[in-house]
Amino acid sequence: MSCLFDRQLLHPEPPSLYDFAQSALHSDQDKPNAVRLRRLLSSPDAARLARQVRPGGTGWEVDAIQHARVIAAEAVHHGVLHTPAPALFERLRHRSVLPRDEATFIEAQKLRSMTNLSVFGWFVTCETNGDGYALKAALATEWGRGKLFSPLAVLHLALDGQGRYEREPGTDGPSIQIALPEDPHHPGVLADILDPVLTGLMATCGTFLATLALLNASPSLTLTVPDQGQCAAHARRHGRGLVSYSKIPATLPALSELVGDREGS
Repeated sequence: MSCLFDRQLLHPEPPSLYDFAQSALHSDQDKPNAVRLRRLLSSPDAARLARQVRPGGTGWEVDAIQHARVIAAEAVHHGVLHTPAPALFERLRHRSVLPRDEATFIEAQKLRSMTNLSVFGWFVTCETNGDGYALKAALATEWGRGKLFSPLAVLHLALDGQGRYEREPGTDGPSIQIALPEDPHHPGVLADILDPVLTGLMATCGTFLATLALLNASPSLTLTVPDQGQCAAHARRHGRGLVSYSKIPATLPALSELVGDREGS
C-alpha cells in the first residue's frame, strides 16, 4: 500500500483552488460548507477563476524531498489528540525536537476526529541559525480519497542550541510563524480560504513535534519495506517504486511517557 509520501512524489505540482474545492465537496458531502461551495462553483465564472488560482512557485521539488526519511506516526497522533495540550507542551518544551535526518516526512493515515481530512504529513527540514537552528515544516494534506492539497502551509520555528523550541511568551507551546500559499496574481484569495482550514489542523503540529522528540529519544525503529510485488506494480504504473518507512509503535515506552497522563492539565 502506498503512503502519502509516495503520492506526493507523483503529484508535486501546486494544486488550484478548484482542486481544493472539489476535495471539500467530495469529503464534506451535504455539510453546509459543501453546499455553499457547490453553489459557488455552479457559476461558470467562479469555476473558471478557481481553476486559475493556485499557489505561486513550482510545488514540491521531487529531487529535494525524495530522499527524506518517512515516519508513520499514527500512534503518536492518536496519543496527542487524547492528551491535553498544556500537558503535552509542558513535556515537549524540555525535549530536543531537532531532526536527526536532513529531511523527514512525518505522516498519519486512517485519521479519526479530523473532519474530512483523511491523511496529513509534515515535510521537515532544519538548518543552523546563529547559536541555534531554524526548523521549517510544510503541511501536506489529502482529503477524501486521493485528493491532495499540498503544501497547505509552511511553519517556521526557532530552536535553541540544544534543539528545544522557542516558546510563545507566557506558555509552554512553541512560537510559530505561519506562511500560507499565495497566488501573486490573486493576492489574498487563498489565504482567506485556507486560514480557517489551517486553524482546525493545528493539532497536527503537536504530532510532528512529538514525533521529532520521540525520534531523538528512541532513534532505532524497525524499517518497513514494501511488498516486492506491490512495489514492482507501482514502478510499472508510475515509474518509481514505493518508499520504505519507519513506524512508531503504540507500545513505545517513550511515547507512553510523553502522552501517558491524559487526564493531566
